[in-house]
Amino acid sequence: MAMLTTCSHGKLIPIGTTCDCNKRTVARIKREPNDVDKLRNTHRWKRIVQPRIIERDGCVCQRCLIKYGIITTSKLSAHHIKPASKYIELFFDESNLVCLCMTCNRQLGTREQLDFDYEIPNEYEYKL
Repeated sequence: MAMLTTCSHGKLIPIGTTCDCNKRTVARIKREPNDVDKLRNTHRWKRIVQPRIIERDGCVCQRCLIKYGIITTSKLSAHHIKPASKYIELFFDESNLVCLCMTCNRQLGTREQLDFDYEIPNEYEYKL
């Protein structure tokens, strides 16, 4: 029987080999940036739209708040309700964005709808 060890992802693998998780990570890093990646790296997204959505939603993860009654204020980002990979024309559309924590953002992934009842605030004030 081969000697086993655990990879950094917690899977059992034979000693001297790498896990499939690592191969996928390396492949993702090496791939060419697509249109969505390019938009995510723009000044408009990083410095204007994403911070505006986080502030609009009170700097709180809306899924944690509405679905679980928990206030989460760390590792927040703007999540696309309709996935940017399929609806690139909605990338900067604020009605397609909601503030989520990293955990909720990953759990929702690229679903085309939210698993909680969220309404975009009608009026919100920006600090200039």
